[in-house]
Amino acid sequence: MSGLVHFPRDEDAFHVLEHTIRLQLDTACRLPNWPFLTAAGFASIYEYDRFLGGSFGAVLGALATGYGDEAVTVVCFDPEWRYYRDEYTFFPGFQVDADVVGTGYAEGLRHEPDDDPTGALAFTADVIGITGSSRNWSLWGQRDWEIALLLTQDEPGPWSAMPVPTFGRDVDLASIRSPDGWGVTLNERDLQTFWLNVRDRGSGRWRPGPP
Repeated sequence: MSGLVHFPRDEDAFHVLEHTIRLQLDTACRLPNWPFLTAAGFASIYEYDRFLGGSFGAVLGALATGYGDEAVTVVCFDPEWRYYRDEYTFFPGFQVDADVVGTGYAEGLRHEPDDDPTGALAFTADVIGITGSSRNWSLWGQRDWEIALLLTQDEPGPWSAMPVPTFGRDVDLASIRSPDGWGVTLNERDLQTFWLNVRDRGSGRWRPGPP
């Protein structure tokens, strides 16, 4: 390792990372329910494979620069941390200083605990949360939906111009997911719930429910 990535050395240190993520994300939540604790923001959508790709570090770097983050925190929530601890003596999360997140993100995802590639988060993580220390943006990635959601406090900025395709709130998810029969099928009710959440909480406005 180059030293760009800070991995937790023990369970207590890992739970500190979890707490950092939980300030902005409901980590027990799963799509189609809304994982973001921020009342409202602007949502953008990425393909999950791109989200776990090395070039996605450029998106994080642009976010960190735009919002003045000091650090970016990444934690895998599925499989749960005990799986990685028991199988690889490893805790599935890391933190990267903002000025090196472009490179450090890929390094953290590809880290092979005990030189075992089957433990690398890039290949095994099914649910990942990412937050910046500014608390002005957060990311939620979920493999079964094959997408990652970015929520920012502003309309898309420089991070949207990075060499990773970003999709707006009008995208047809079927156009960026696996063909029928290759991935998890999303039923109509789940899709309706998802798009309702995007409209009400991911479109830059907040419409409270009845008192």
